[in-house]
Amino acid sequence: MCIMKHVNATPRSLQQMVDYLSNEEKTGNQGVFGIGVNPEAPAQEMQFVQDVFCREGLKHPYIQVIFSFDTGITLSPEEVQDICIRIGQILISDDRQVFGAIHSLGTNNIHCHYMINAVGIDGSLYQQGHHVNYFKHKANEVLREYGLPPIKVSSPSLPFGIRS
Repeated sequence: MCIMKHVNATPRSLQQMVDYLSNEEKTGNQGVFGIGVNPEAPAQEMQFVQDVFCREGLKHPYIQVIFSFDTGITLSPEEVQDICIRIGQILISDDRQVFGAIHSLGTNNIHCHYMINAVGIDGSLYQQGHHVNYFKHKANEVLREYGLPPIKVSSPSLPFGIRS
């Protein structure tokens, strides 16, 4: 089963996170990408947007999302990258900056980290606007195209006092 997890308070700065994500021992030379940001300088570009638009201190400069493939997948590196980029595009509904890194070396659990800038290029602060299940459903549409197992979607909460 594939997994998607949102992490809202990773204790690393923008640059520290980029350094961790782009570690060549984990990513190889084609394992990083950018959506709305140059993958060669994502921390600097994200920081610039924050400096221009954010007058008050941010609670946290980015949101991290981790998507993990099921173990034992048999996809080409190009297919893995295509899936990861498409899921990255699903995670944003505006002109937000996303830095992605696919960790495939030294592990049998291929996964992708997404670092989403908390401030948009229009100055808006990141607000999902959707339940995490929305993103999982949309990602499952992509996974289905490749014949991959879906991400588990949690059941919606039942109203108070009702039991399943």
